[in-house]
Amino acid sequence: MLNYTTLFARQAQASTHVHFVYEVAAGQLVFVNDAYRAVLHGEPDQANNALPALLARLHPDDRPRLADYWTQWCQGELRDEFEFRLRHAEAPDQWFCLTPYYEQDAEGAVWLVGSLHDISVTKRYQANADLFNSRKNATLEILSHDLSGAFILVQQIAEFLREEVQAPANPQVTVILRELETISRGSVKMIRDFINIEFLTSANSDLKRDRVDVGAVLREPLDQLSTKSIAHHFAYTLPDAPLYANLDVNKFTQVLLNLVSNALKFTPDEGHISVVIEPSPGCVRIHVRDNGIGIPLDLQPGLFEPFTKARRPGLQGEPSIGLGLVLCKTIVEWHRGTLEMVSTEGQGTTFTIEIPQSDGVESATLESQIEILG
Repeated sequence: MLNYTTLFARQAQASTHVHFVYEVAAGQLVFVNDAYRAVLHGEPDQANNALPALLARLHPDDRPRLADYWTQWCQGELRDEFEFRLRHAEAPDQWFCLTPYYEQDAEGAVWLVGSLHDISVTKRYQANADLFNSRKNATLEILSHDLSGAFILVQQIAEFLREEVQAPANPQVTVILRELETISRGSVKMIRDFINIEFLTSANSDLKRDRVDVGAVLREPLDQLSTKSIAHHFAYTLPDAPLYANLDVNKFTQVLLNLVSNALKFTPDEGHISVVIEPSPGCVRIHVRDNGIGIPLDLQPGLFEPFTKARRPGLQGEPSIGLGLVLCKTIVEWHRGTLEMVSTEGQGTTFTIEIPQSDGVESATLESQIEILG
C-alpha cells in the first residue's frame, strides 16, 4: 500500500504548477518538481544554482514586500498566498501566485514548502477588463453630463418660448413645445438613471482587491476625462514613481468618476476641475478639486448621509438621488481608507481620499535574502 508521502510526491510531479521544498538550515532546495522546466525554463536539478539569477529578476517594486514576506515565512508567521512578478528582457512580466507552507520537525529543522502558479494570463485579462471598464465609465460620465446639459438647454428654451408666445397663430406650436419639454426632461432622467444604475451595480458586486500601481490604473479614466471634457478645464497630476495600493479597480474608478461628476455638476462652464494623486506617509492621497459654487455650511454635516437633505440639483438641473457620496464613502472605507471634504461657498470644493499603501516593511534587503537563499 502506498503511503501518503509517495502519493503527494507523485501528485506534485504530475502538477502543472511548480512545487518545491526548501531546507532553511542548509539553504538549499531539496525538491523541485518537473513543472519547473515549463514554468521557469530551467532544469530541476539545477534549481539551486539558478536561484540567485531568478531572484535578481524580481520586479523592483515587489522586492521590499517580498523581503518582508520571506522573514515572516521563515518564522512560521506567513499563511496567506501572495503575488509577485519576474521581469523578462524581451517579454511582458511573468506573474506568479505563491502558496506558502511552513514545517518544523521535532529536532527543530525547518522546511519551507510552496507551490508556484503562473497567473500571467489571468492578470493580463483582469488588466484589460479594468481598462475597458475605466474607459467605458469615464466616457459615459462625460457623455451623460454633456448630453444632459444639451437636453436641459432644449427644455429651458421650449419653456421660454411657450411662456413668451401667448397666442400662437397655430395652436399646435404650444403642443409641440410642451412635448419638447417633456421629452427633454425624460431624456435627462433616463441618462442619469442609467449612470446611477451603473454605479449602484458596481458598488453591489463583490469586492476584489489587487495590488496595483494607483497612478497607472487611474491614468486611463483621467485621460478620458481630460480629452472629452468640453465645457470645463480639467487637469490631473500623477505621482512620479509607482505608488501601490490594494484596490478593486472597477469600484475605485467609479468613486473617482462620481466625485468628478459632482464637480462637473456644481462648477460653471469654463470652471476648473483637477485630480491630484500623491504619496503621503503610509498612504496614497487623492484630491478632487473644483472652483465651483461650493457647499453651504449648513448642508455640510449631513453630506455623507443616505438621502441627505444636502442633495441638490446641479447647475443645469441635473437630479440627485442622495446616494452617490454615501456609496463613495462606503467603498473607500472598504479599502480601509477615508473620504473627507472641505468646501467654501462660492469658492469651490475639495474631496480627499486616503487609502493605505500596500508595500510591506522592508525588514531585510533583497541582496541579503539572495545571500541567505544562495
